[in-house]
Amino acid sequence: MHHVYAEQLRRHAVDLIWLGYGRLNSRSLASADEDDITGELVREMKSVAQDPSSPDWVDRYEVHEQIQQNVHGKRGKHRPRMDIEIECHRRGPRPRLGFEAKRLGRGTSVGGYLGQEGLGAFLDGHYPTTHGDAGMLGYIQDKTRAHWSKQIANGLSSDLARFRIVANENWETTLNSAPCCCTSHNSANGKPLFVIHVLLAFT
Repeated sequence: MHHVYAEQLRRHAVDLIWLGYGRLNSRSLASADEDDITGELVREMKSVAQDPSSPDWVDRYEVHEQIQQNVHGKRGKHRPRMDIEIECHRRGPRPRLGFEAKRLGRGTSVGGYLGQEGLGAFLDGHYPTTHGDAGMLGYIQDKTRAHWSKQIANGLSSDLARFRIVANENWETTLNSAPCCCTSHNSANGKPLFVIHVLLAFT
């Protein structure tokens, strides 16, 4: 995929998440399950995409929830499900950016976020990508965004080989005006993997 489209999808996907999040009553979800939060977030993201007052670029995207992924060796109901997938409508192959969501706090730890059912699912190829970009969503239900950002950064830096870290110089950054964190990895098949981390507070 052309790098211009990849960059636009990165920026717009993060913006769409933050715009949807901004419409939520976040404190009402302080003790909610992961799937409940994801469902409410997707509902508001779709609302943003259908709002005439939203930026014009939202017309190019569609938001999907719990989308089954086509992975070699997995069929039917055994296929893995992506929590949120943002699809770009354009001629030819349609680029998609998938996000896996994990709760942070309320009895959970950064281990789940970084583990085989979190970031590890992208690193191991369990979740496919269309162009080497992936997303992680952290639902903060205890402490602060700064706390969990540091925990994730420390967890990654503690085992660079396990996480196949190429660079994390952009750990604290923004795409457009939305805060996020970015890391670069090599996936299990040796291909570059760029991961966008978005942490949303529900405290």
